[in-house]
Amino acid sequence: MLIGAAVVALALVVTVVVVASNSGKGKGGGSNDSTGGGGGTMAAPANGKSWNPPSWANPANDIGPANPKTVVTGQVWYAKSAPQTMAQYAQEVGTPGDPNYHKFLSSSDFSTKFSTGQGAGEAVSQWVQQDGMKIVSKDSESIVVSTTIGKVEDALKVKIHRYKHDGRVDIAPTTQPQYPQNVGDYVAAVTGLTTSSPVGRGSMYVADAASADCSTFYGQRSSGLPAGPDGTPAQYMCGYTAKQLRTAYGAAASGMSGKGVTVAIVDAYASPTIVQDVDKWSQEMGLPPLKPGQFSQHVPSSYDPSKTNAGDAAGWWGEETLDVEAVHAIAPDAKIVYYGSASTDTSDFYQAFQQIISNHTADVVSNSWSGPEIGTDQSAIAAGQQIYQQGAVEGINFNFSTGDSGDFTAGDKGTTPSPAVGYPSSDPWVTGVGGTTLGTDAAGNYKWETGWGTMSYPSSGSGWSTQGTFQGAGGGGISQFFQQPPYQVGVVPDSLAKASGQSHRVLPDVSMVADSLTGMNVGETVGNAVAQPAGSGVTYTMSGGSWKEETVGGTSLACPLFSAMEALAIQNSGSPLGFANPVLYKQYNSASFHDVKPNPVGGHEPSWAFNTDQGPVLARSDENTSLKTTDGFDDITGIGSPSEQFITWFKAHPTGQ
Repeated sequence: MLIGAAVVALALVVTVVVVASNSGKGKGGGSNDSTGGGGGTMAAPANGKSWNPPSWANPANDIGPANPKTVVTGQVWYAKSAPQTMAQYAQEVGTPGDPNYHKFLSSSDFSTKFSTGQGAGEAVSQWVQQDGMKIVSKDSESIVVSTTIGKVEDALKVKIHRYKHDGRVDIAPTTQPQYPQNVGDYVAAVTGLTTSSPVGRGSMYVADAASADCSTFYGQRSSGLPAGPDGTPAQYMCGYTAKQLRTAYGAAASGMSGKGVTVAIVDAYASPTIVQDVDKWSQEMGLPPLKPGQFSQHVPSSYDPSKTNAGDAAGWWGEETLDVEAVHAIAPDAKIVYYGSASTDTSDFYQAFQQIISNHTADVVSNSWSGPEIGTDQSAIAAGQQIYQQGAVEGINFNFSTGDSGDFTAGDKGTTPSPAVGYPSSDPWVTGVGGTTLGTDAAGNYKWETGWGTMSYPSSGSGWSTQGTFQGAGGGGISQFFQQPPYQVGVVPDSLAKASGQSHRVLPDVSMVADSLTGMNVGETVGNAVAQPAGSGVTYTMSGGSWKEETVGGTSLACPLFSAMEALAIQNSGSPLGFANPVLYKQYNSASFHDVKPNPVGGHEPSWAFNTDQGPVLARSDENTSLKTTDGFDDITGIGSPSEQFITWFKAHPTGQ
């Protein structure tokens, strides 16, 4: 579906009905979850339906109506008076050679130039208060409300049901929300009606990073175990140090440190030991500790125990540690602002985004989370579009990991019956970061990369079984929601983009190391999370913590690494990158990016072997569901991984040409 003239340029396809946003005189009571409008041409959704629930909200998973007394928090996003104009400008500031290239606006100038519909805030505020909802907070772009499910059902003329989904229970409306006649044109989207958690932390570590038996680079030692299809398997690795990663990707040679640049990291919860952990790890890595004011956190004062739990908190503590240490490894002088979401619901992550773009608190936003695109709520997509476009106009780039489950059909996270991509990384207004397996020499110099996809094979007799187990892989593939954006035309092969007969967006855009077999050394305090009463909610404290170093991977590692590389490029050029995808693809097939290729080790893929409690295991690389590493652009690694020339390119090409 093509939505409006301005968005046609990004060829957005989402299965939502678009209701034009007019001057504020309410006309319709239908859903106005839109990314376009403003009188632009409307078109039917690609599947011929006007509204669709997330794929998991189906009769087979339906376990009945939600409790009407359950308290929920939602966010109402105001419609722009001229959304097409905003989308057009967002594209122009990121398009090389355009007269508006990199002519970014401040947050206040954005609000002036691209205002919401006149009277939107007042109309929406009156509406929610009349229906008995409590206003939690509001700004120029949205209003956050707290209310019960029963009041939501009455206000929006919907029924909200409970659904079994990925081992938990989520809620979603069974029908399309309906807005009152005097409010519909003021609303772009409402998030929070649907709950769903994205996939979080990166893949598990393979070895104790402090072990004396591990290798510091690939091939340093043989495993001493039988040969496999790729020859003699190597000994498992200790985990790359910050110095090795800075050397491998050209950060050290560039002389840049990220000084003067701010990277925001958006996860959930907040580690109670983050500063002391990063400082201890930095000392071991030979990095400077965090300086006063270099790191800050924005976290809720308490958490809703009905939406959160101690197990989730402890897992996300590790995610925060990985992300912060990855940014600090590549850009040790960059400021880091951490936003800990109040839960793992997408709507809560969006509240953090709104803080960032409303106050312009960062130049780059790193997000190590995603979930299957086909399971995404349409309102979340509509709200996300508005957020990312505002970020583009203000010079803020959003990066998202593409996931650790390949095409989402394999492993314990295989949640779709057919290949799918991750969202939000599939949105054409953000950069999707995929994963590689990285090899260096003894000095840390870049030697090779291949696409990350790991299968493990148990021993069998004097060799190895031919039946393997999926261990993780970088996400990628063909979007079902978004058409091919213009920056991918001429770069992405038609065999990928047009595999379904139409031209679609393909992931990832870029990639960096993500394989836990060649992951990063991460140090953190590991302990149990304990819920403590705090006001009307709880806080999570740590019990029995002890220091541990692990080798950690996942696109949860690749995304903050790439965000840090962008911080170096911003420092070098003296200008924000903003919506970077058009200029990233401009650098395709140049020295700015390594072309990640298959069979990089003597004509075959790298492999490792090691002993486990269940016996010897052979781990083979570049085995990624339906995704394949090829020369040039591919659906595991995109245009490739960045090099030193990527850091210096923007200064040498101020117009993006």
